[in-house]
Amino acid sequence: MSKTAIPALAGLLLLGALGTASGFELAQDLTCAQAVAYYEKNRLIYVLSHNVIALPIRVGVPVNEANKLQCSDRGQIPHGYSVETKDRWRCVIAVTC
Repeated sequence: MSKTAIPALAGLLLLGALGTASGFELAQDLTCAQAVAYYEKNRLIYVLSHNVIALPIRVGVPVNEANKLQCSDRGQIPHGYSVETKDRWRCVIAVTC
């Protein structure tokens, strides 16, 4: 096994242990509807970076609360934040300014 493969394998093992212990879900393992519901409930979602590290993503407000954003007060335009899910390449889970 190469020196670079060992840390990657350790990261995957750690990721697997964290997934079962903390109960978080990766966006890539959810359908778009499940990812939207998960973000609405938890106000964050996890994405897999470089197939090793689960990164928590917390941005904007859930889609169902988009009308609460006050972007125009700051001269900005609301836009969606998307993640990849198992059924869509881009699934909008949140809206931010």
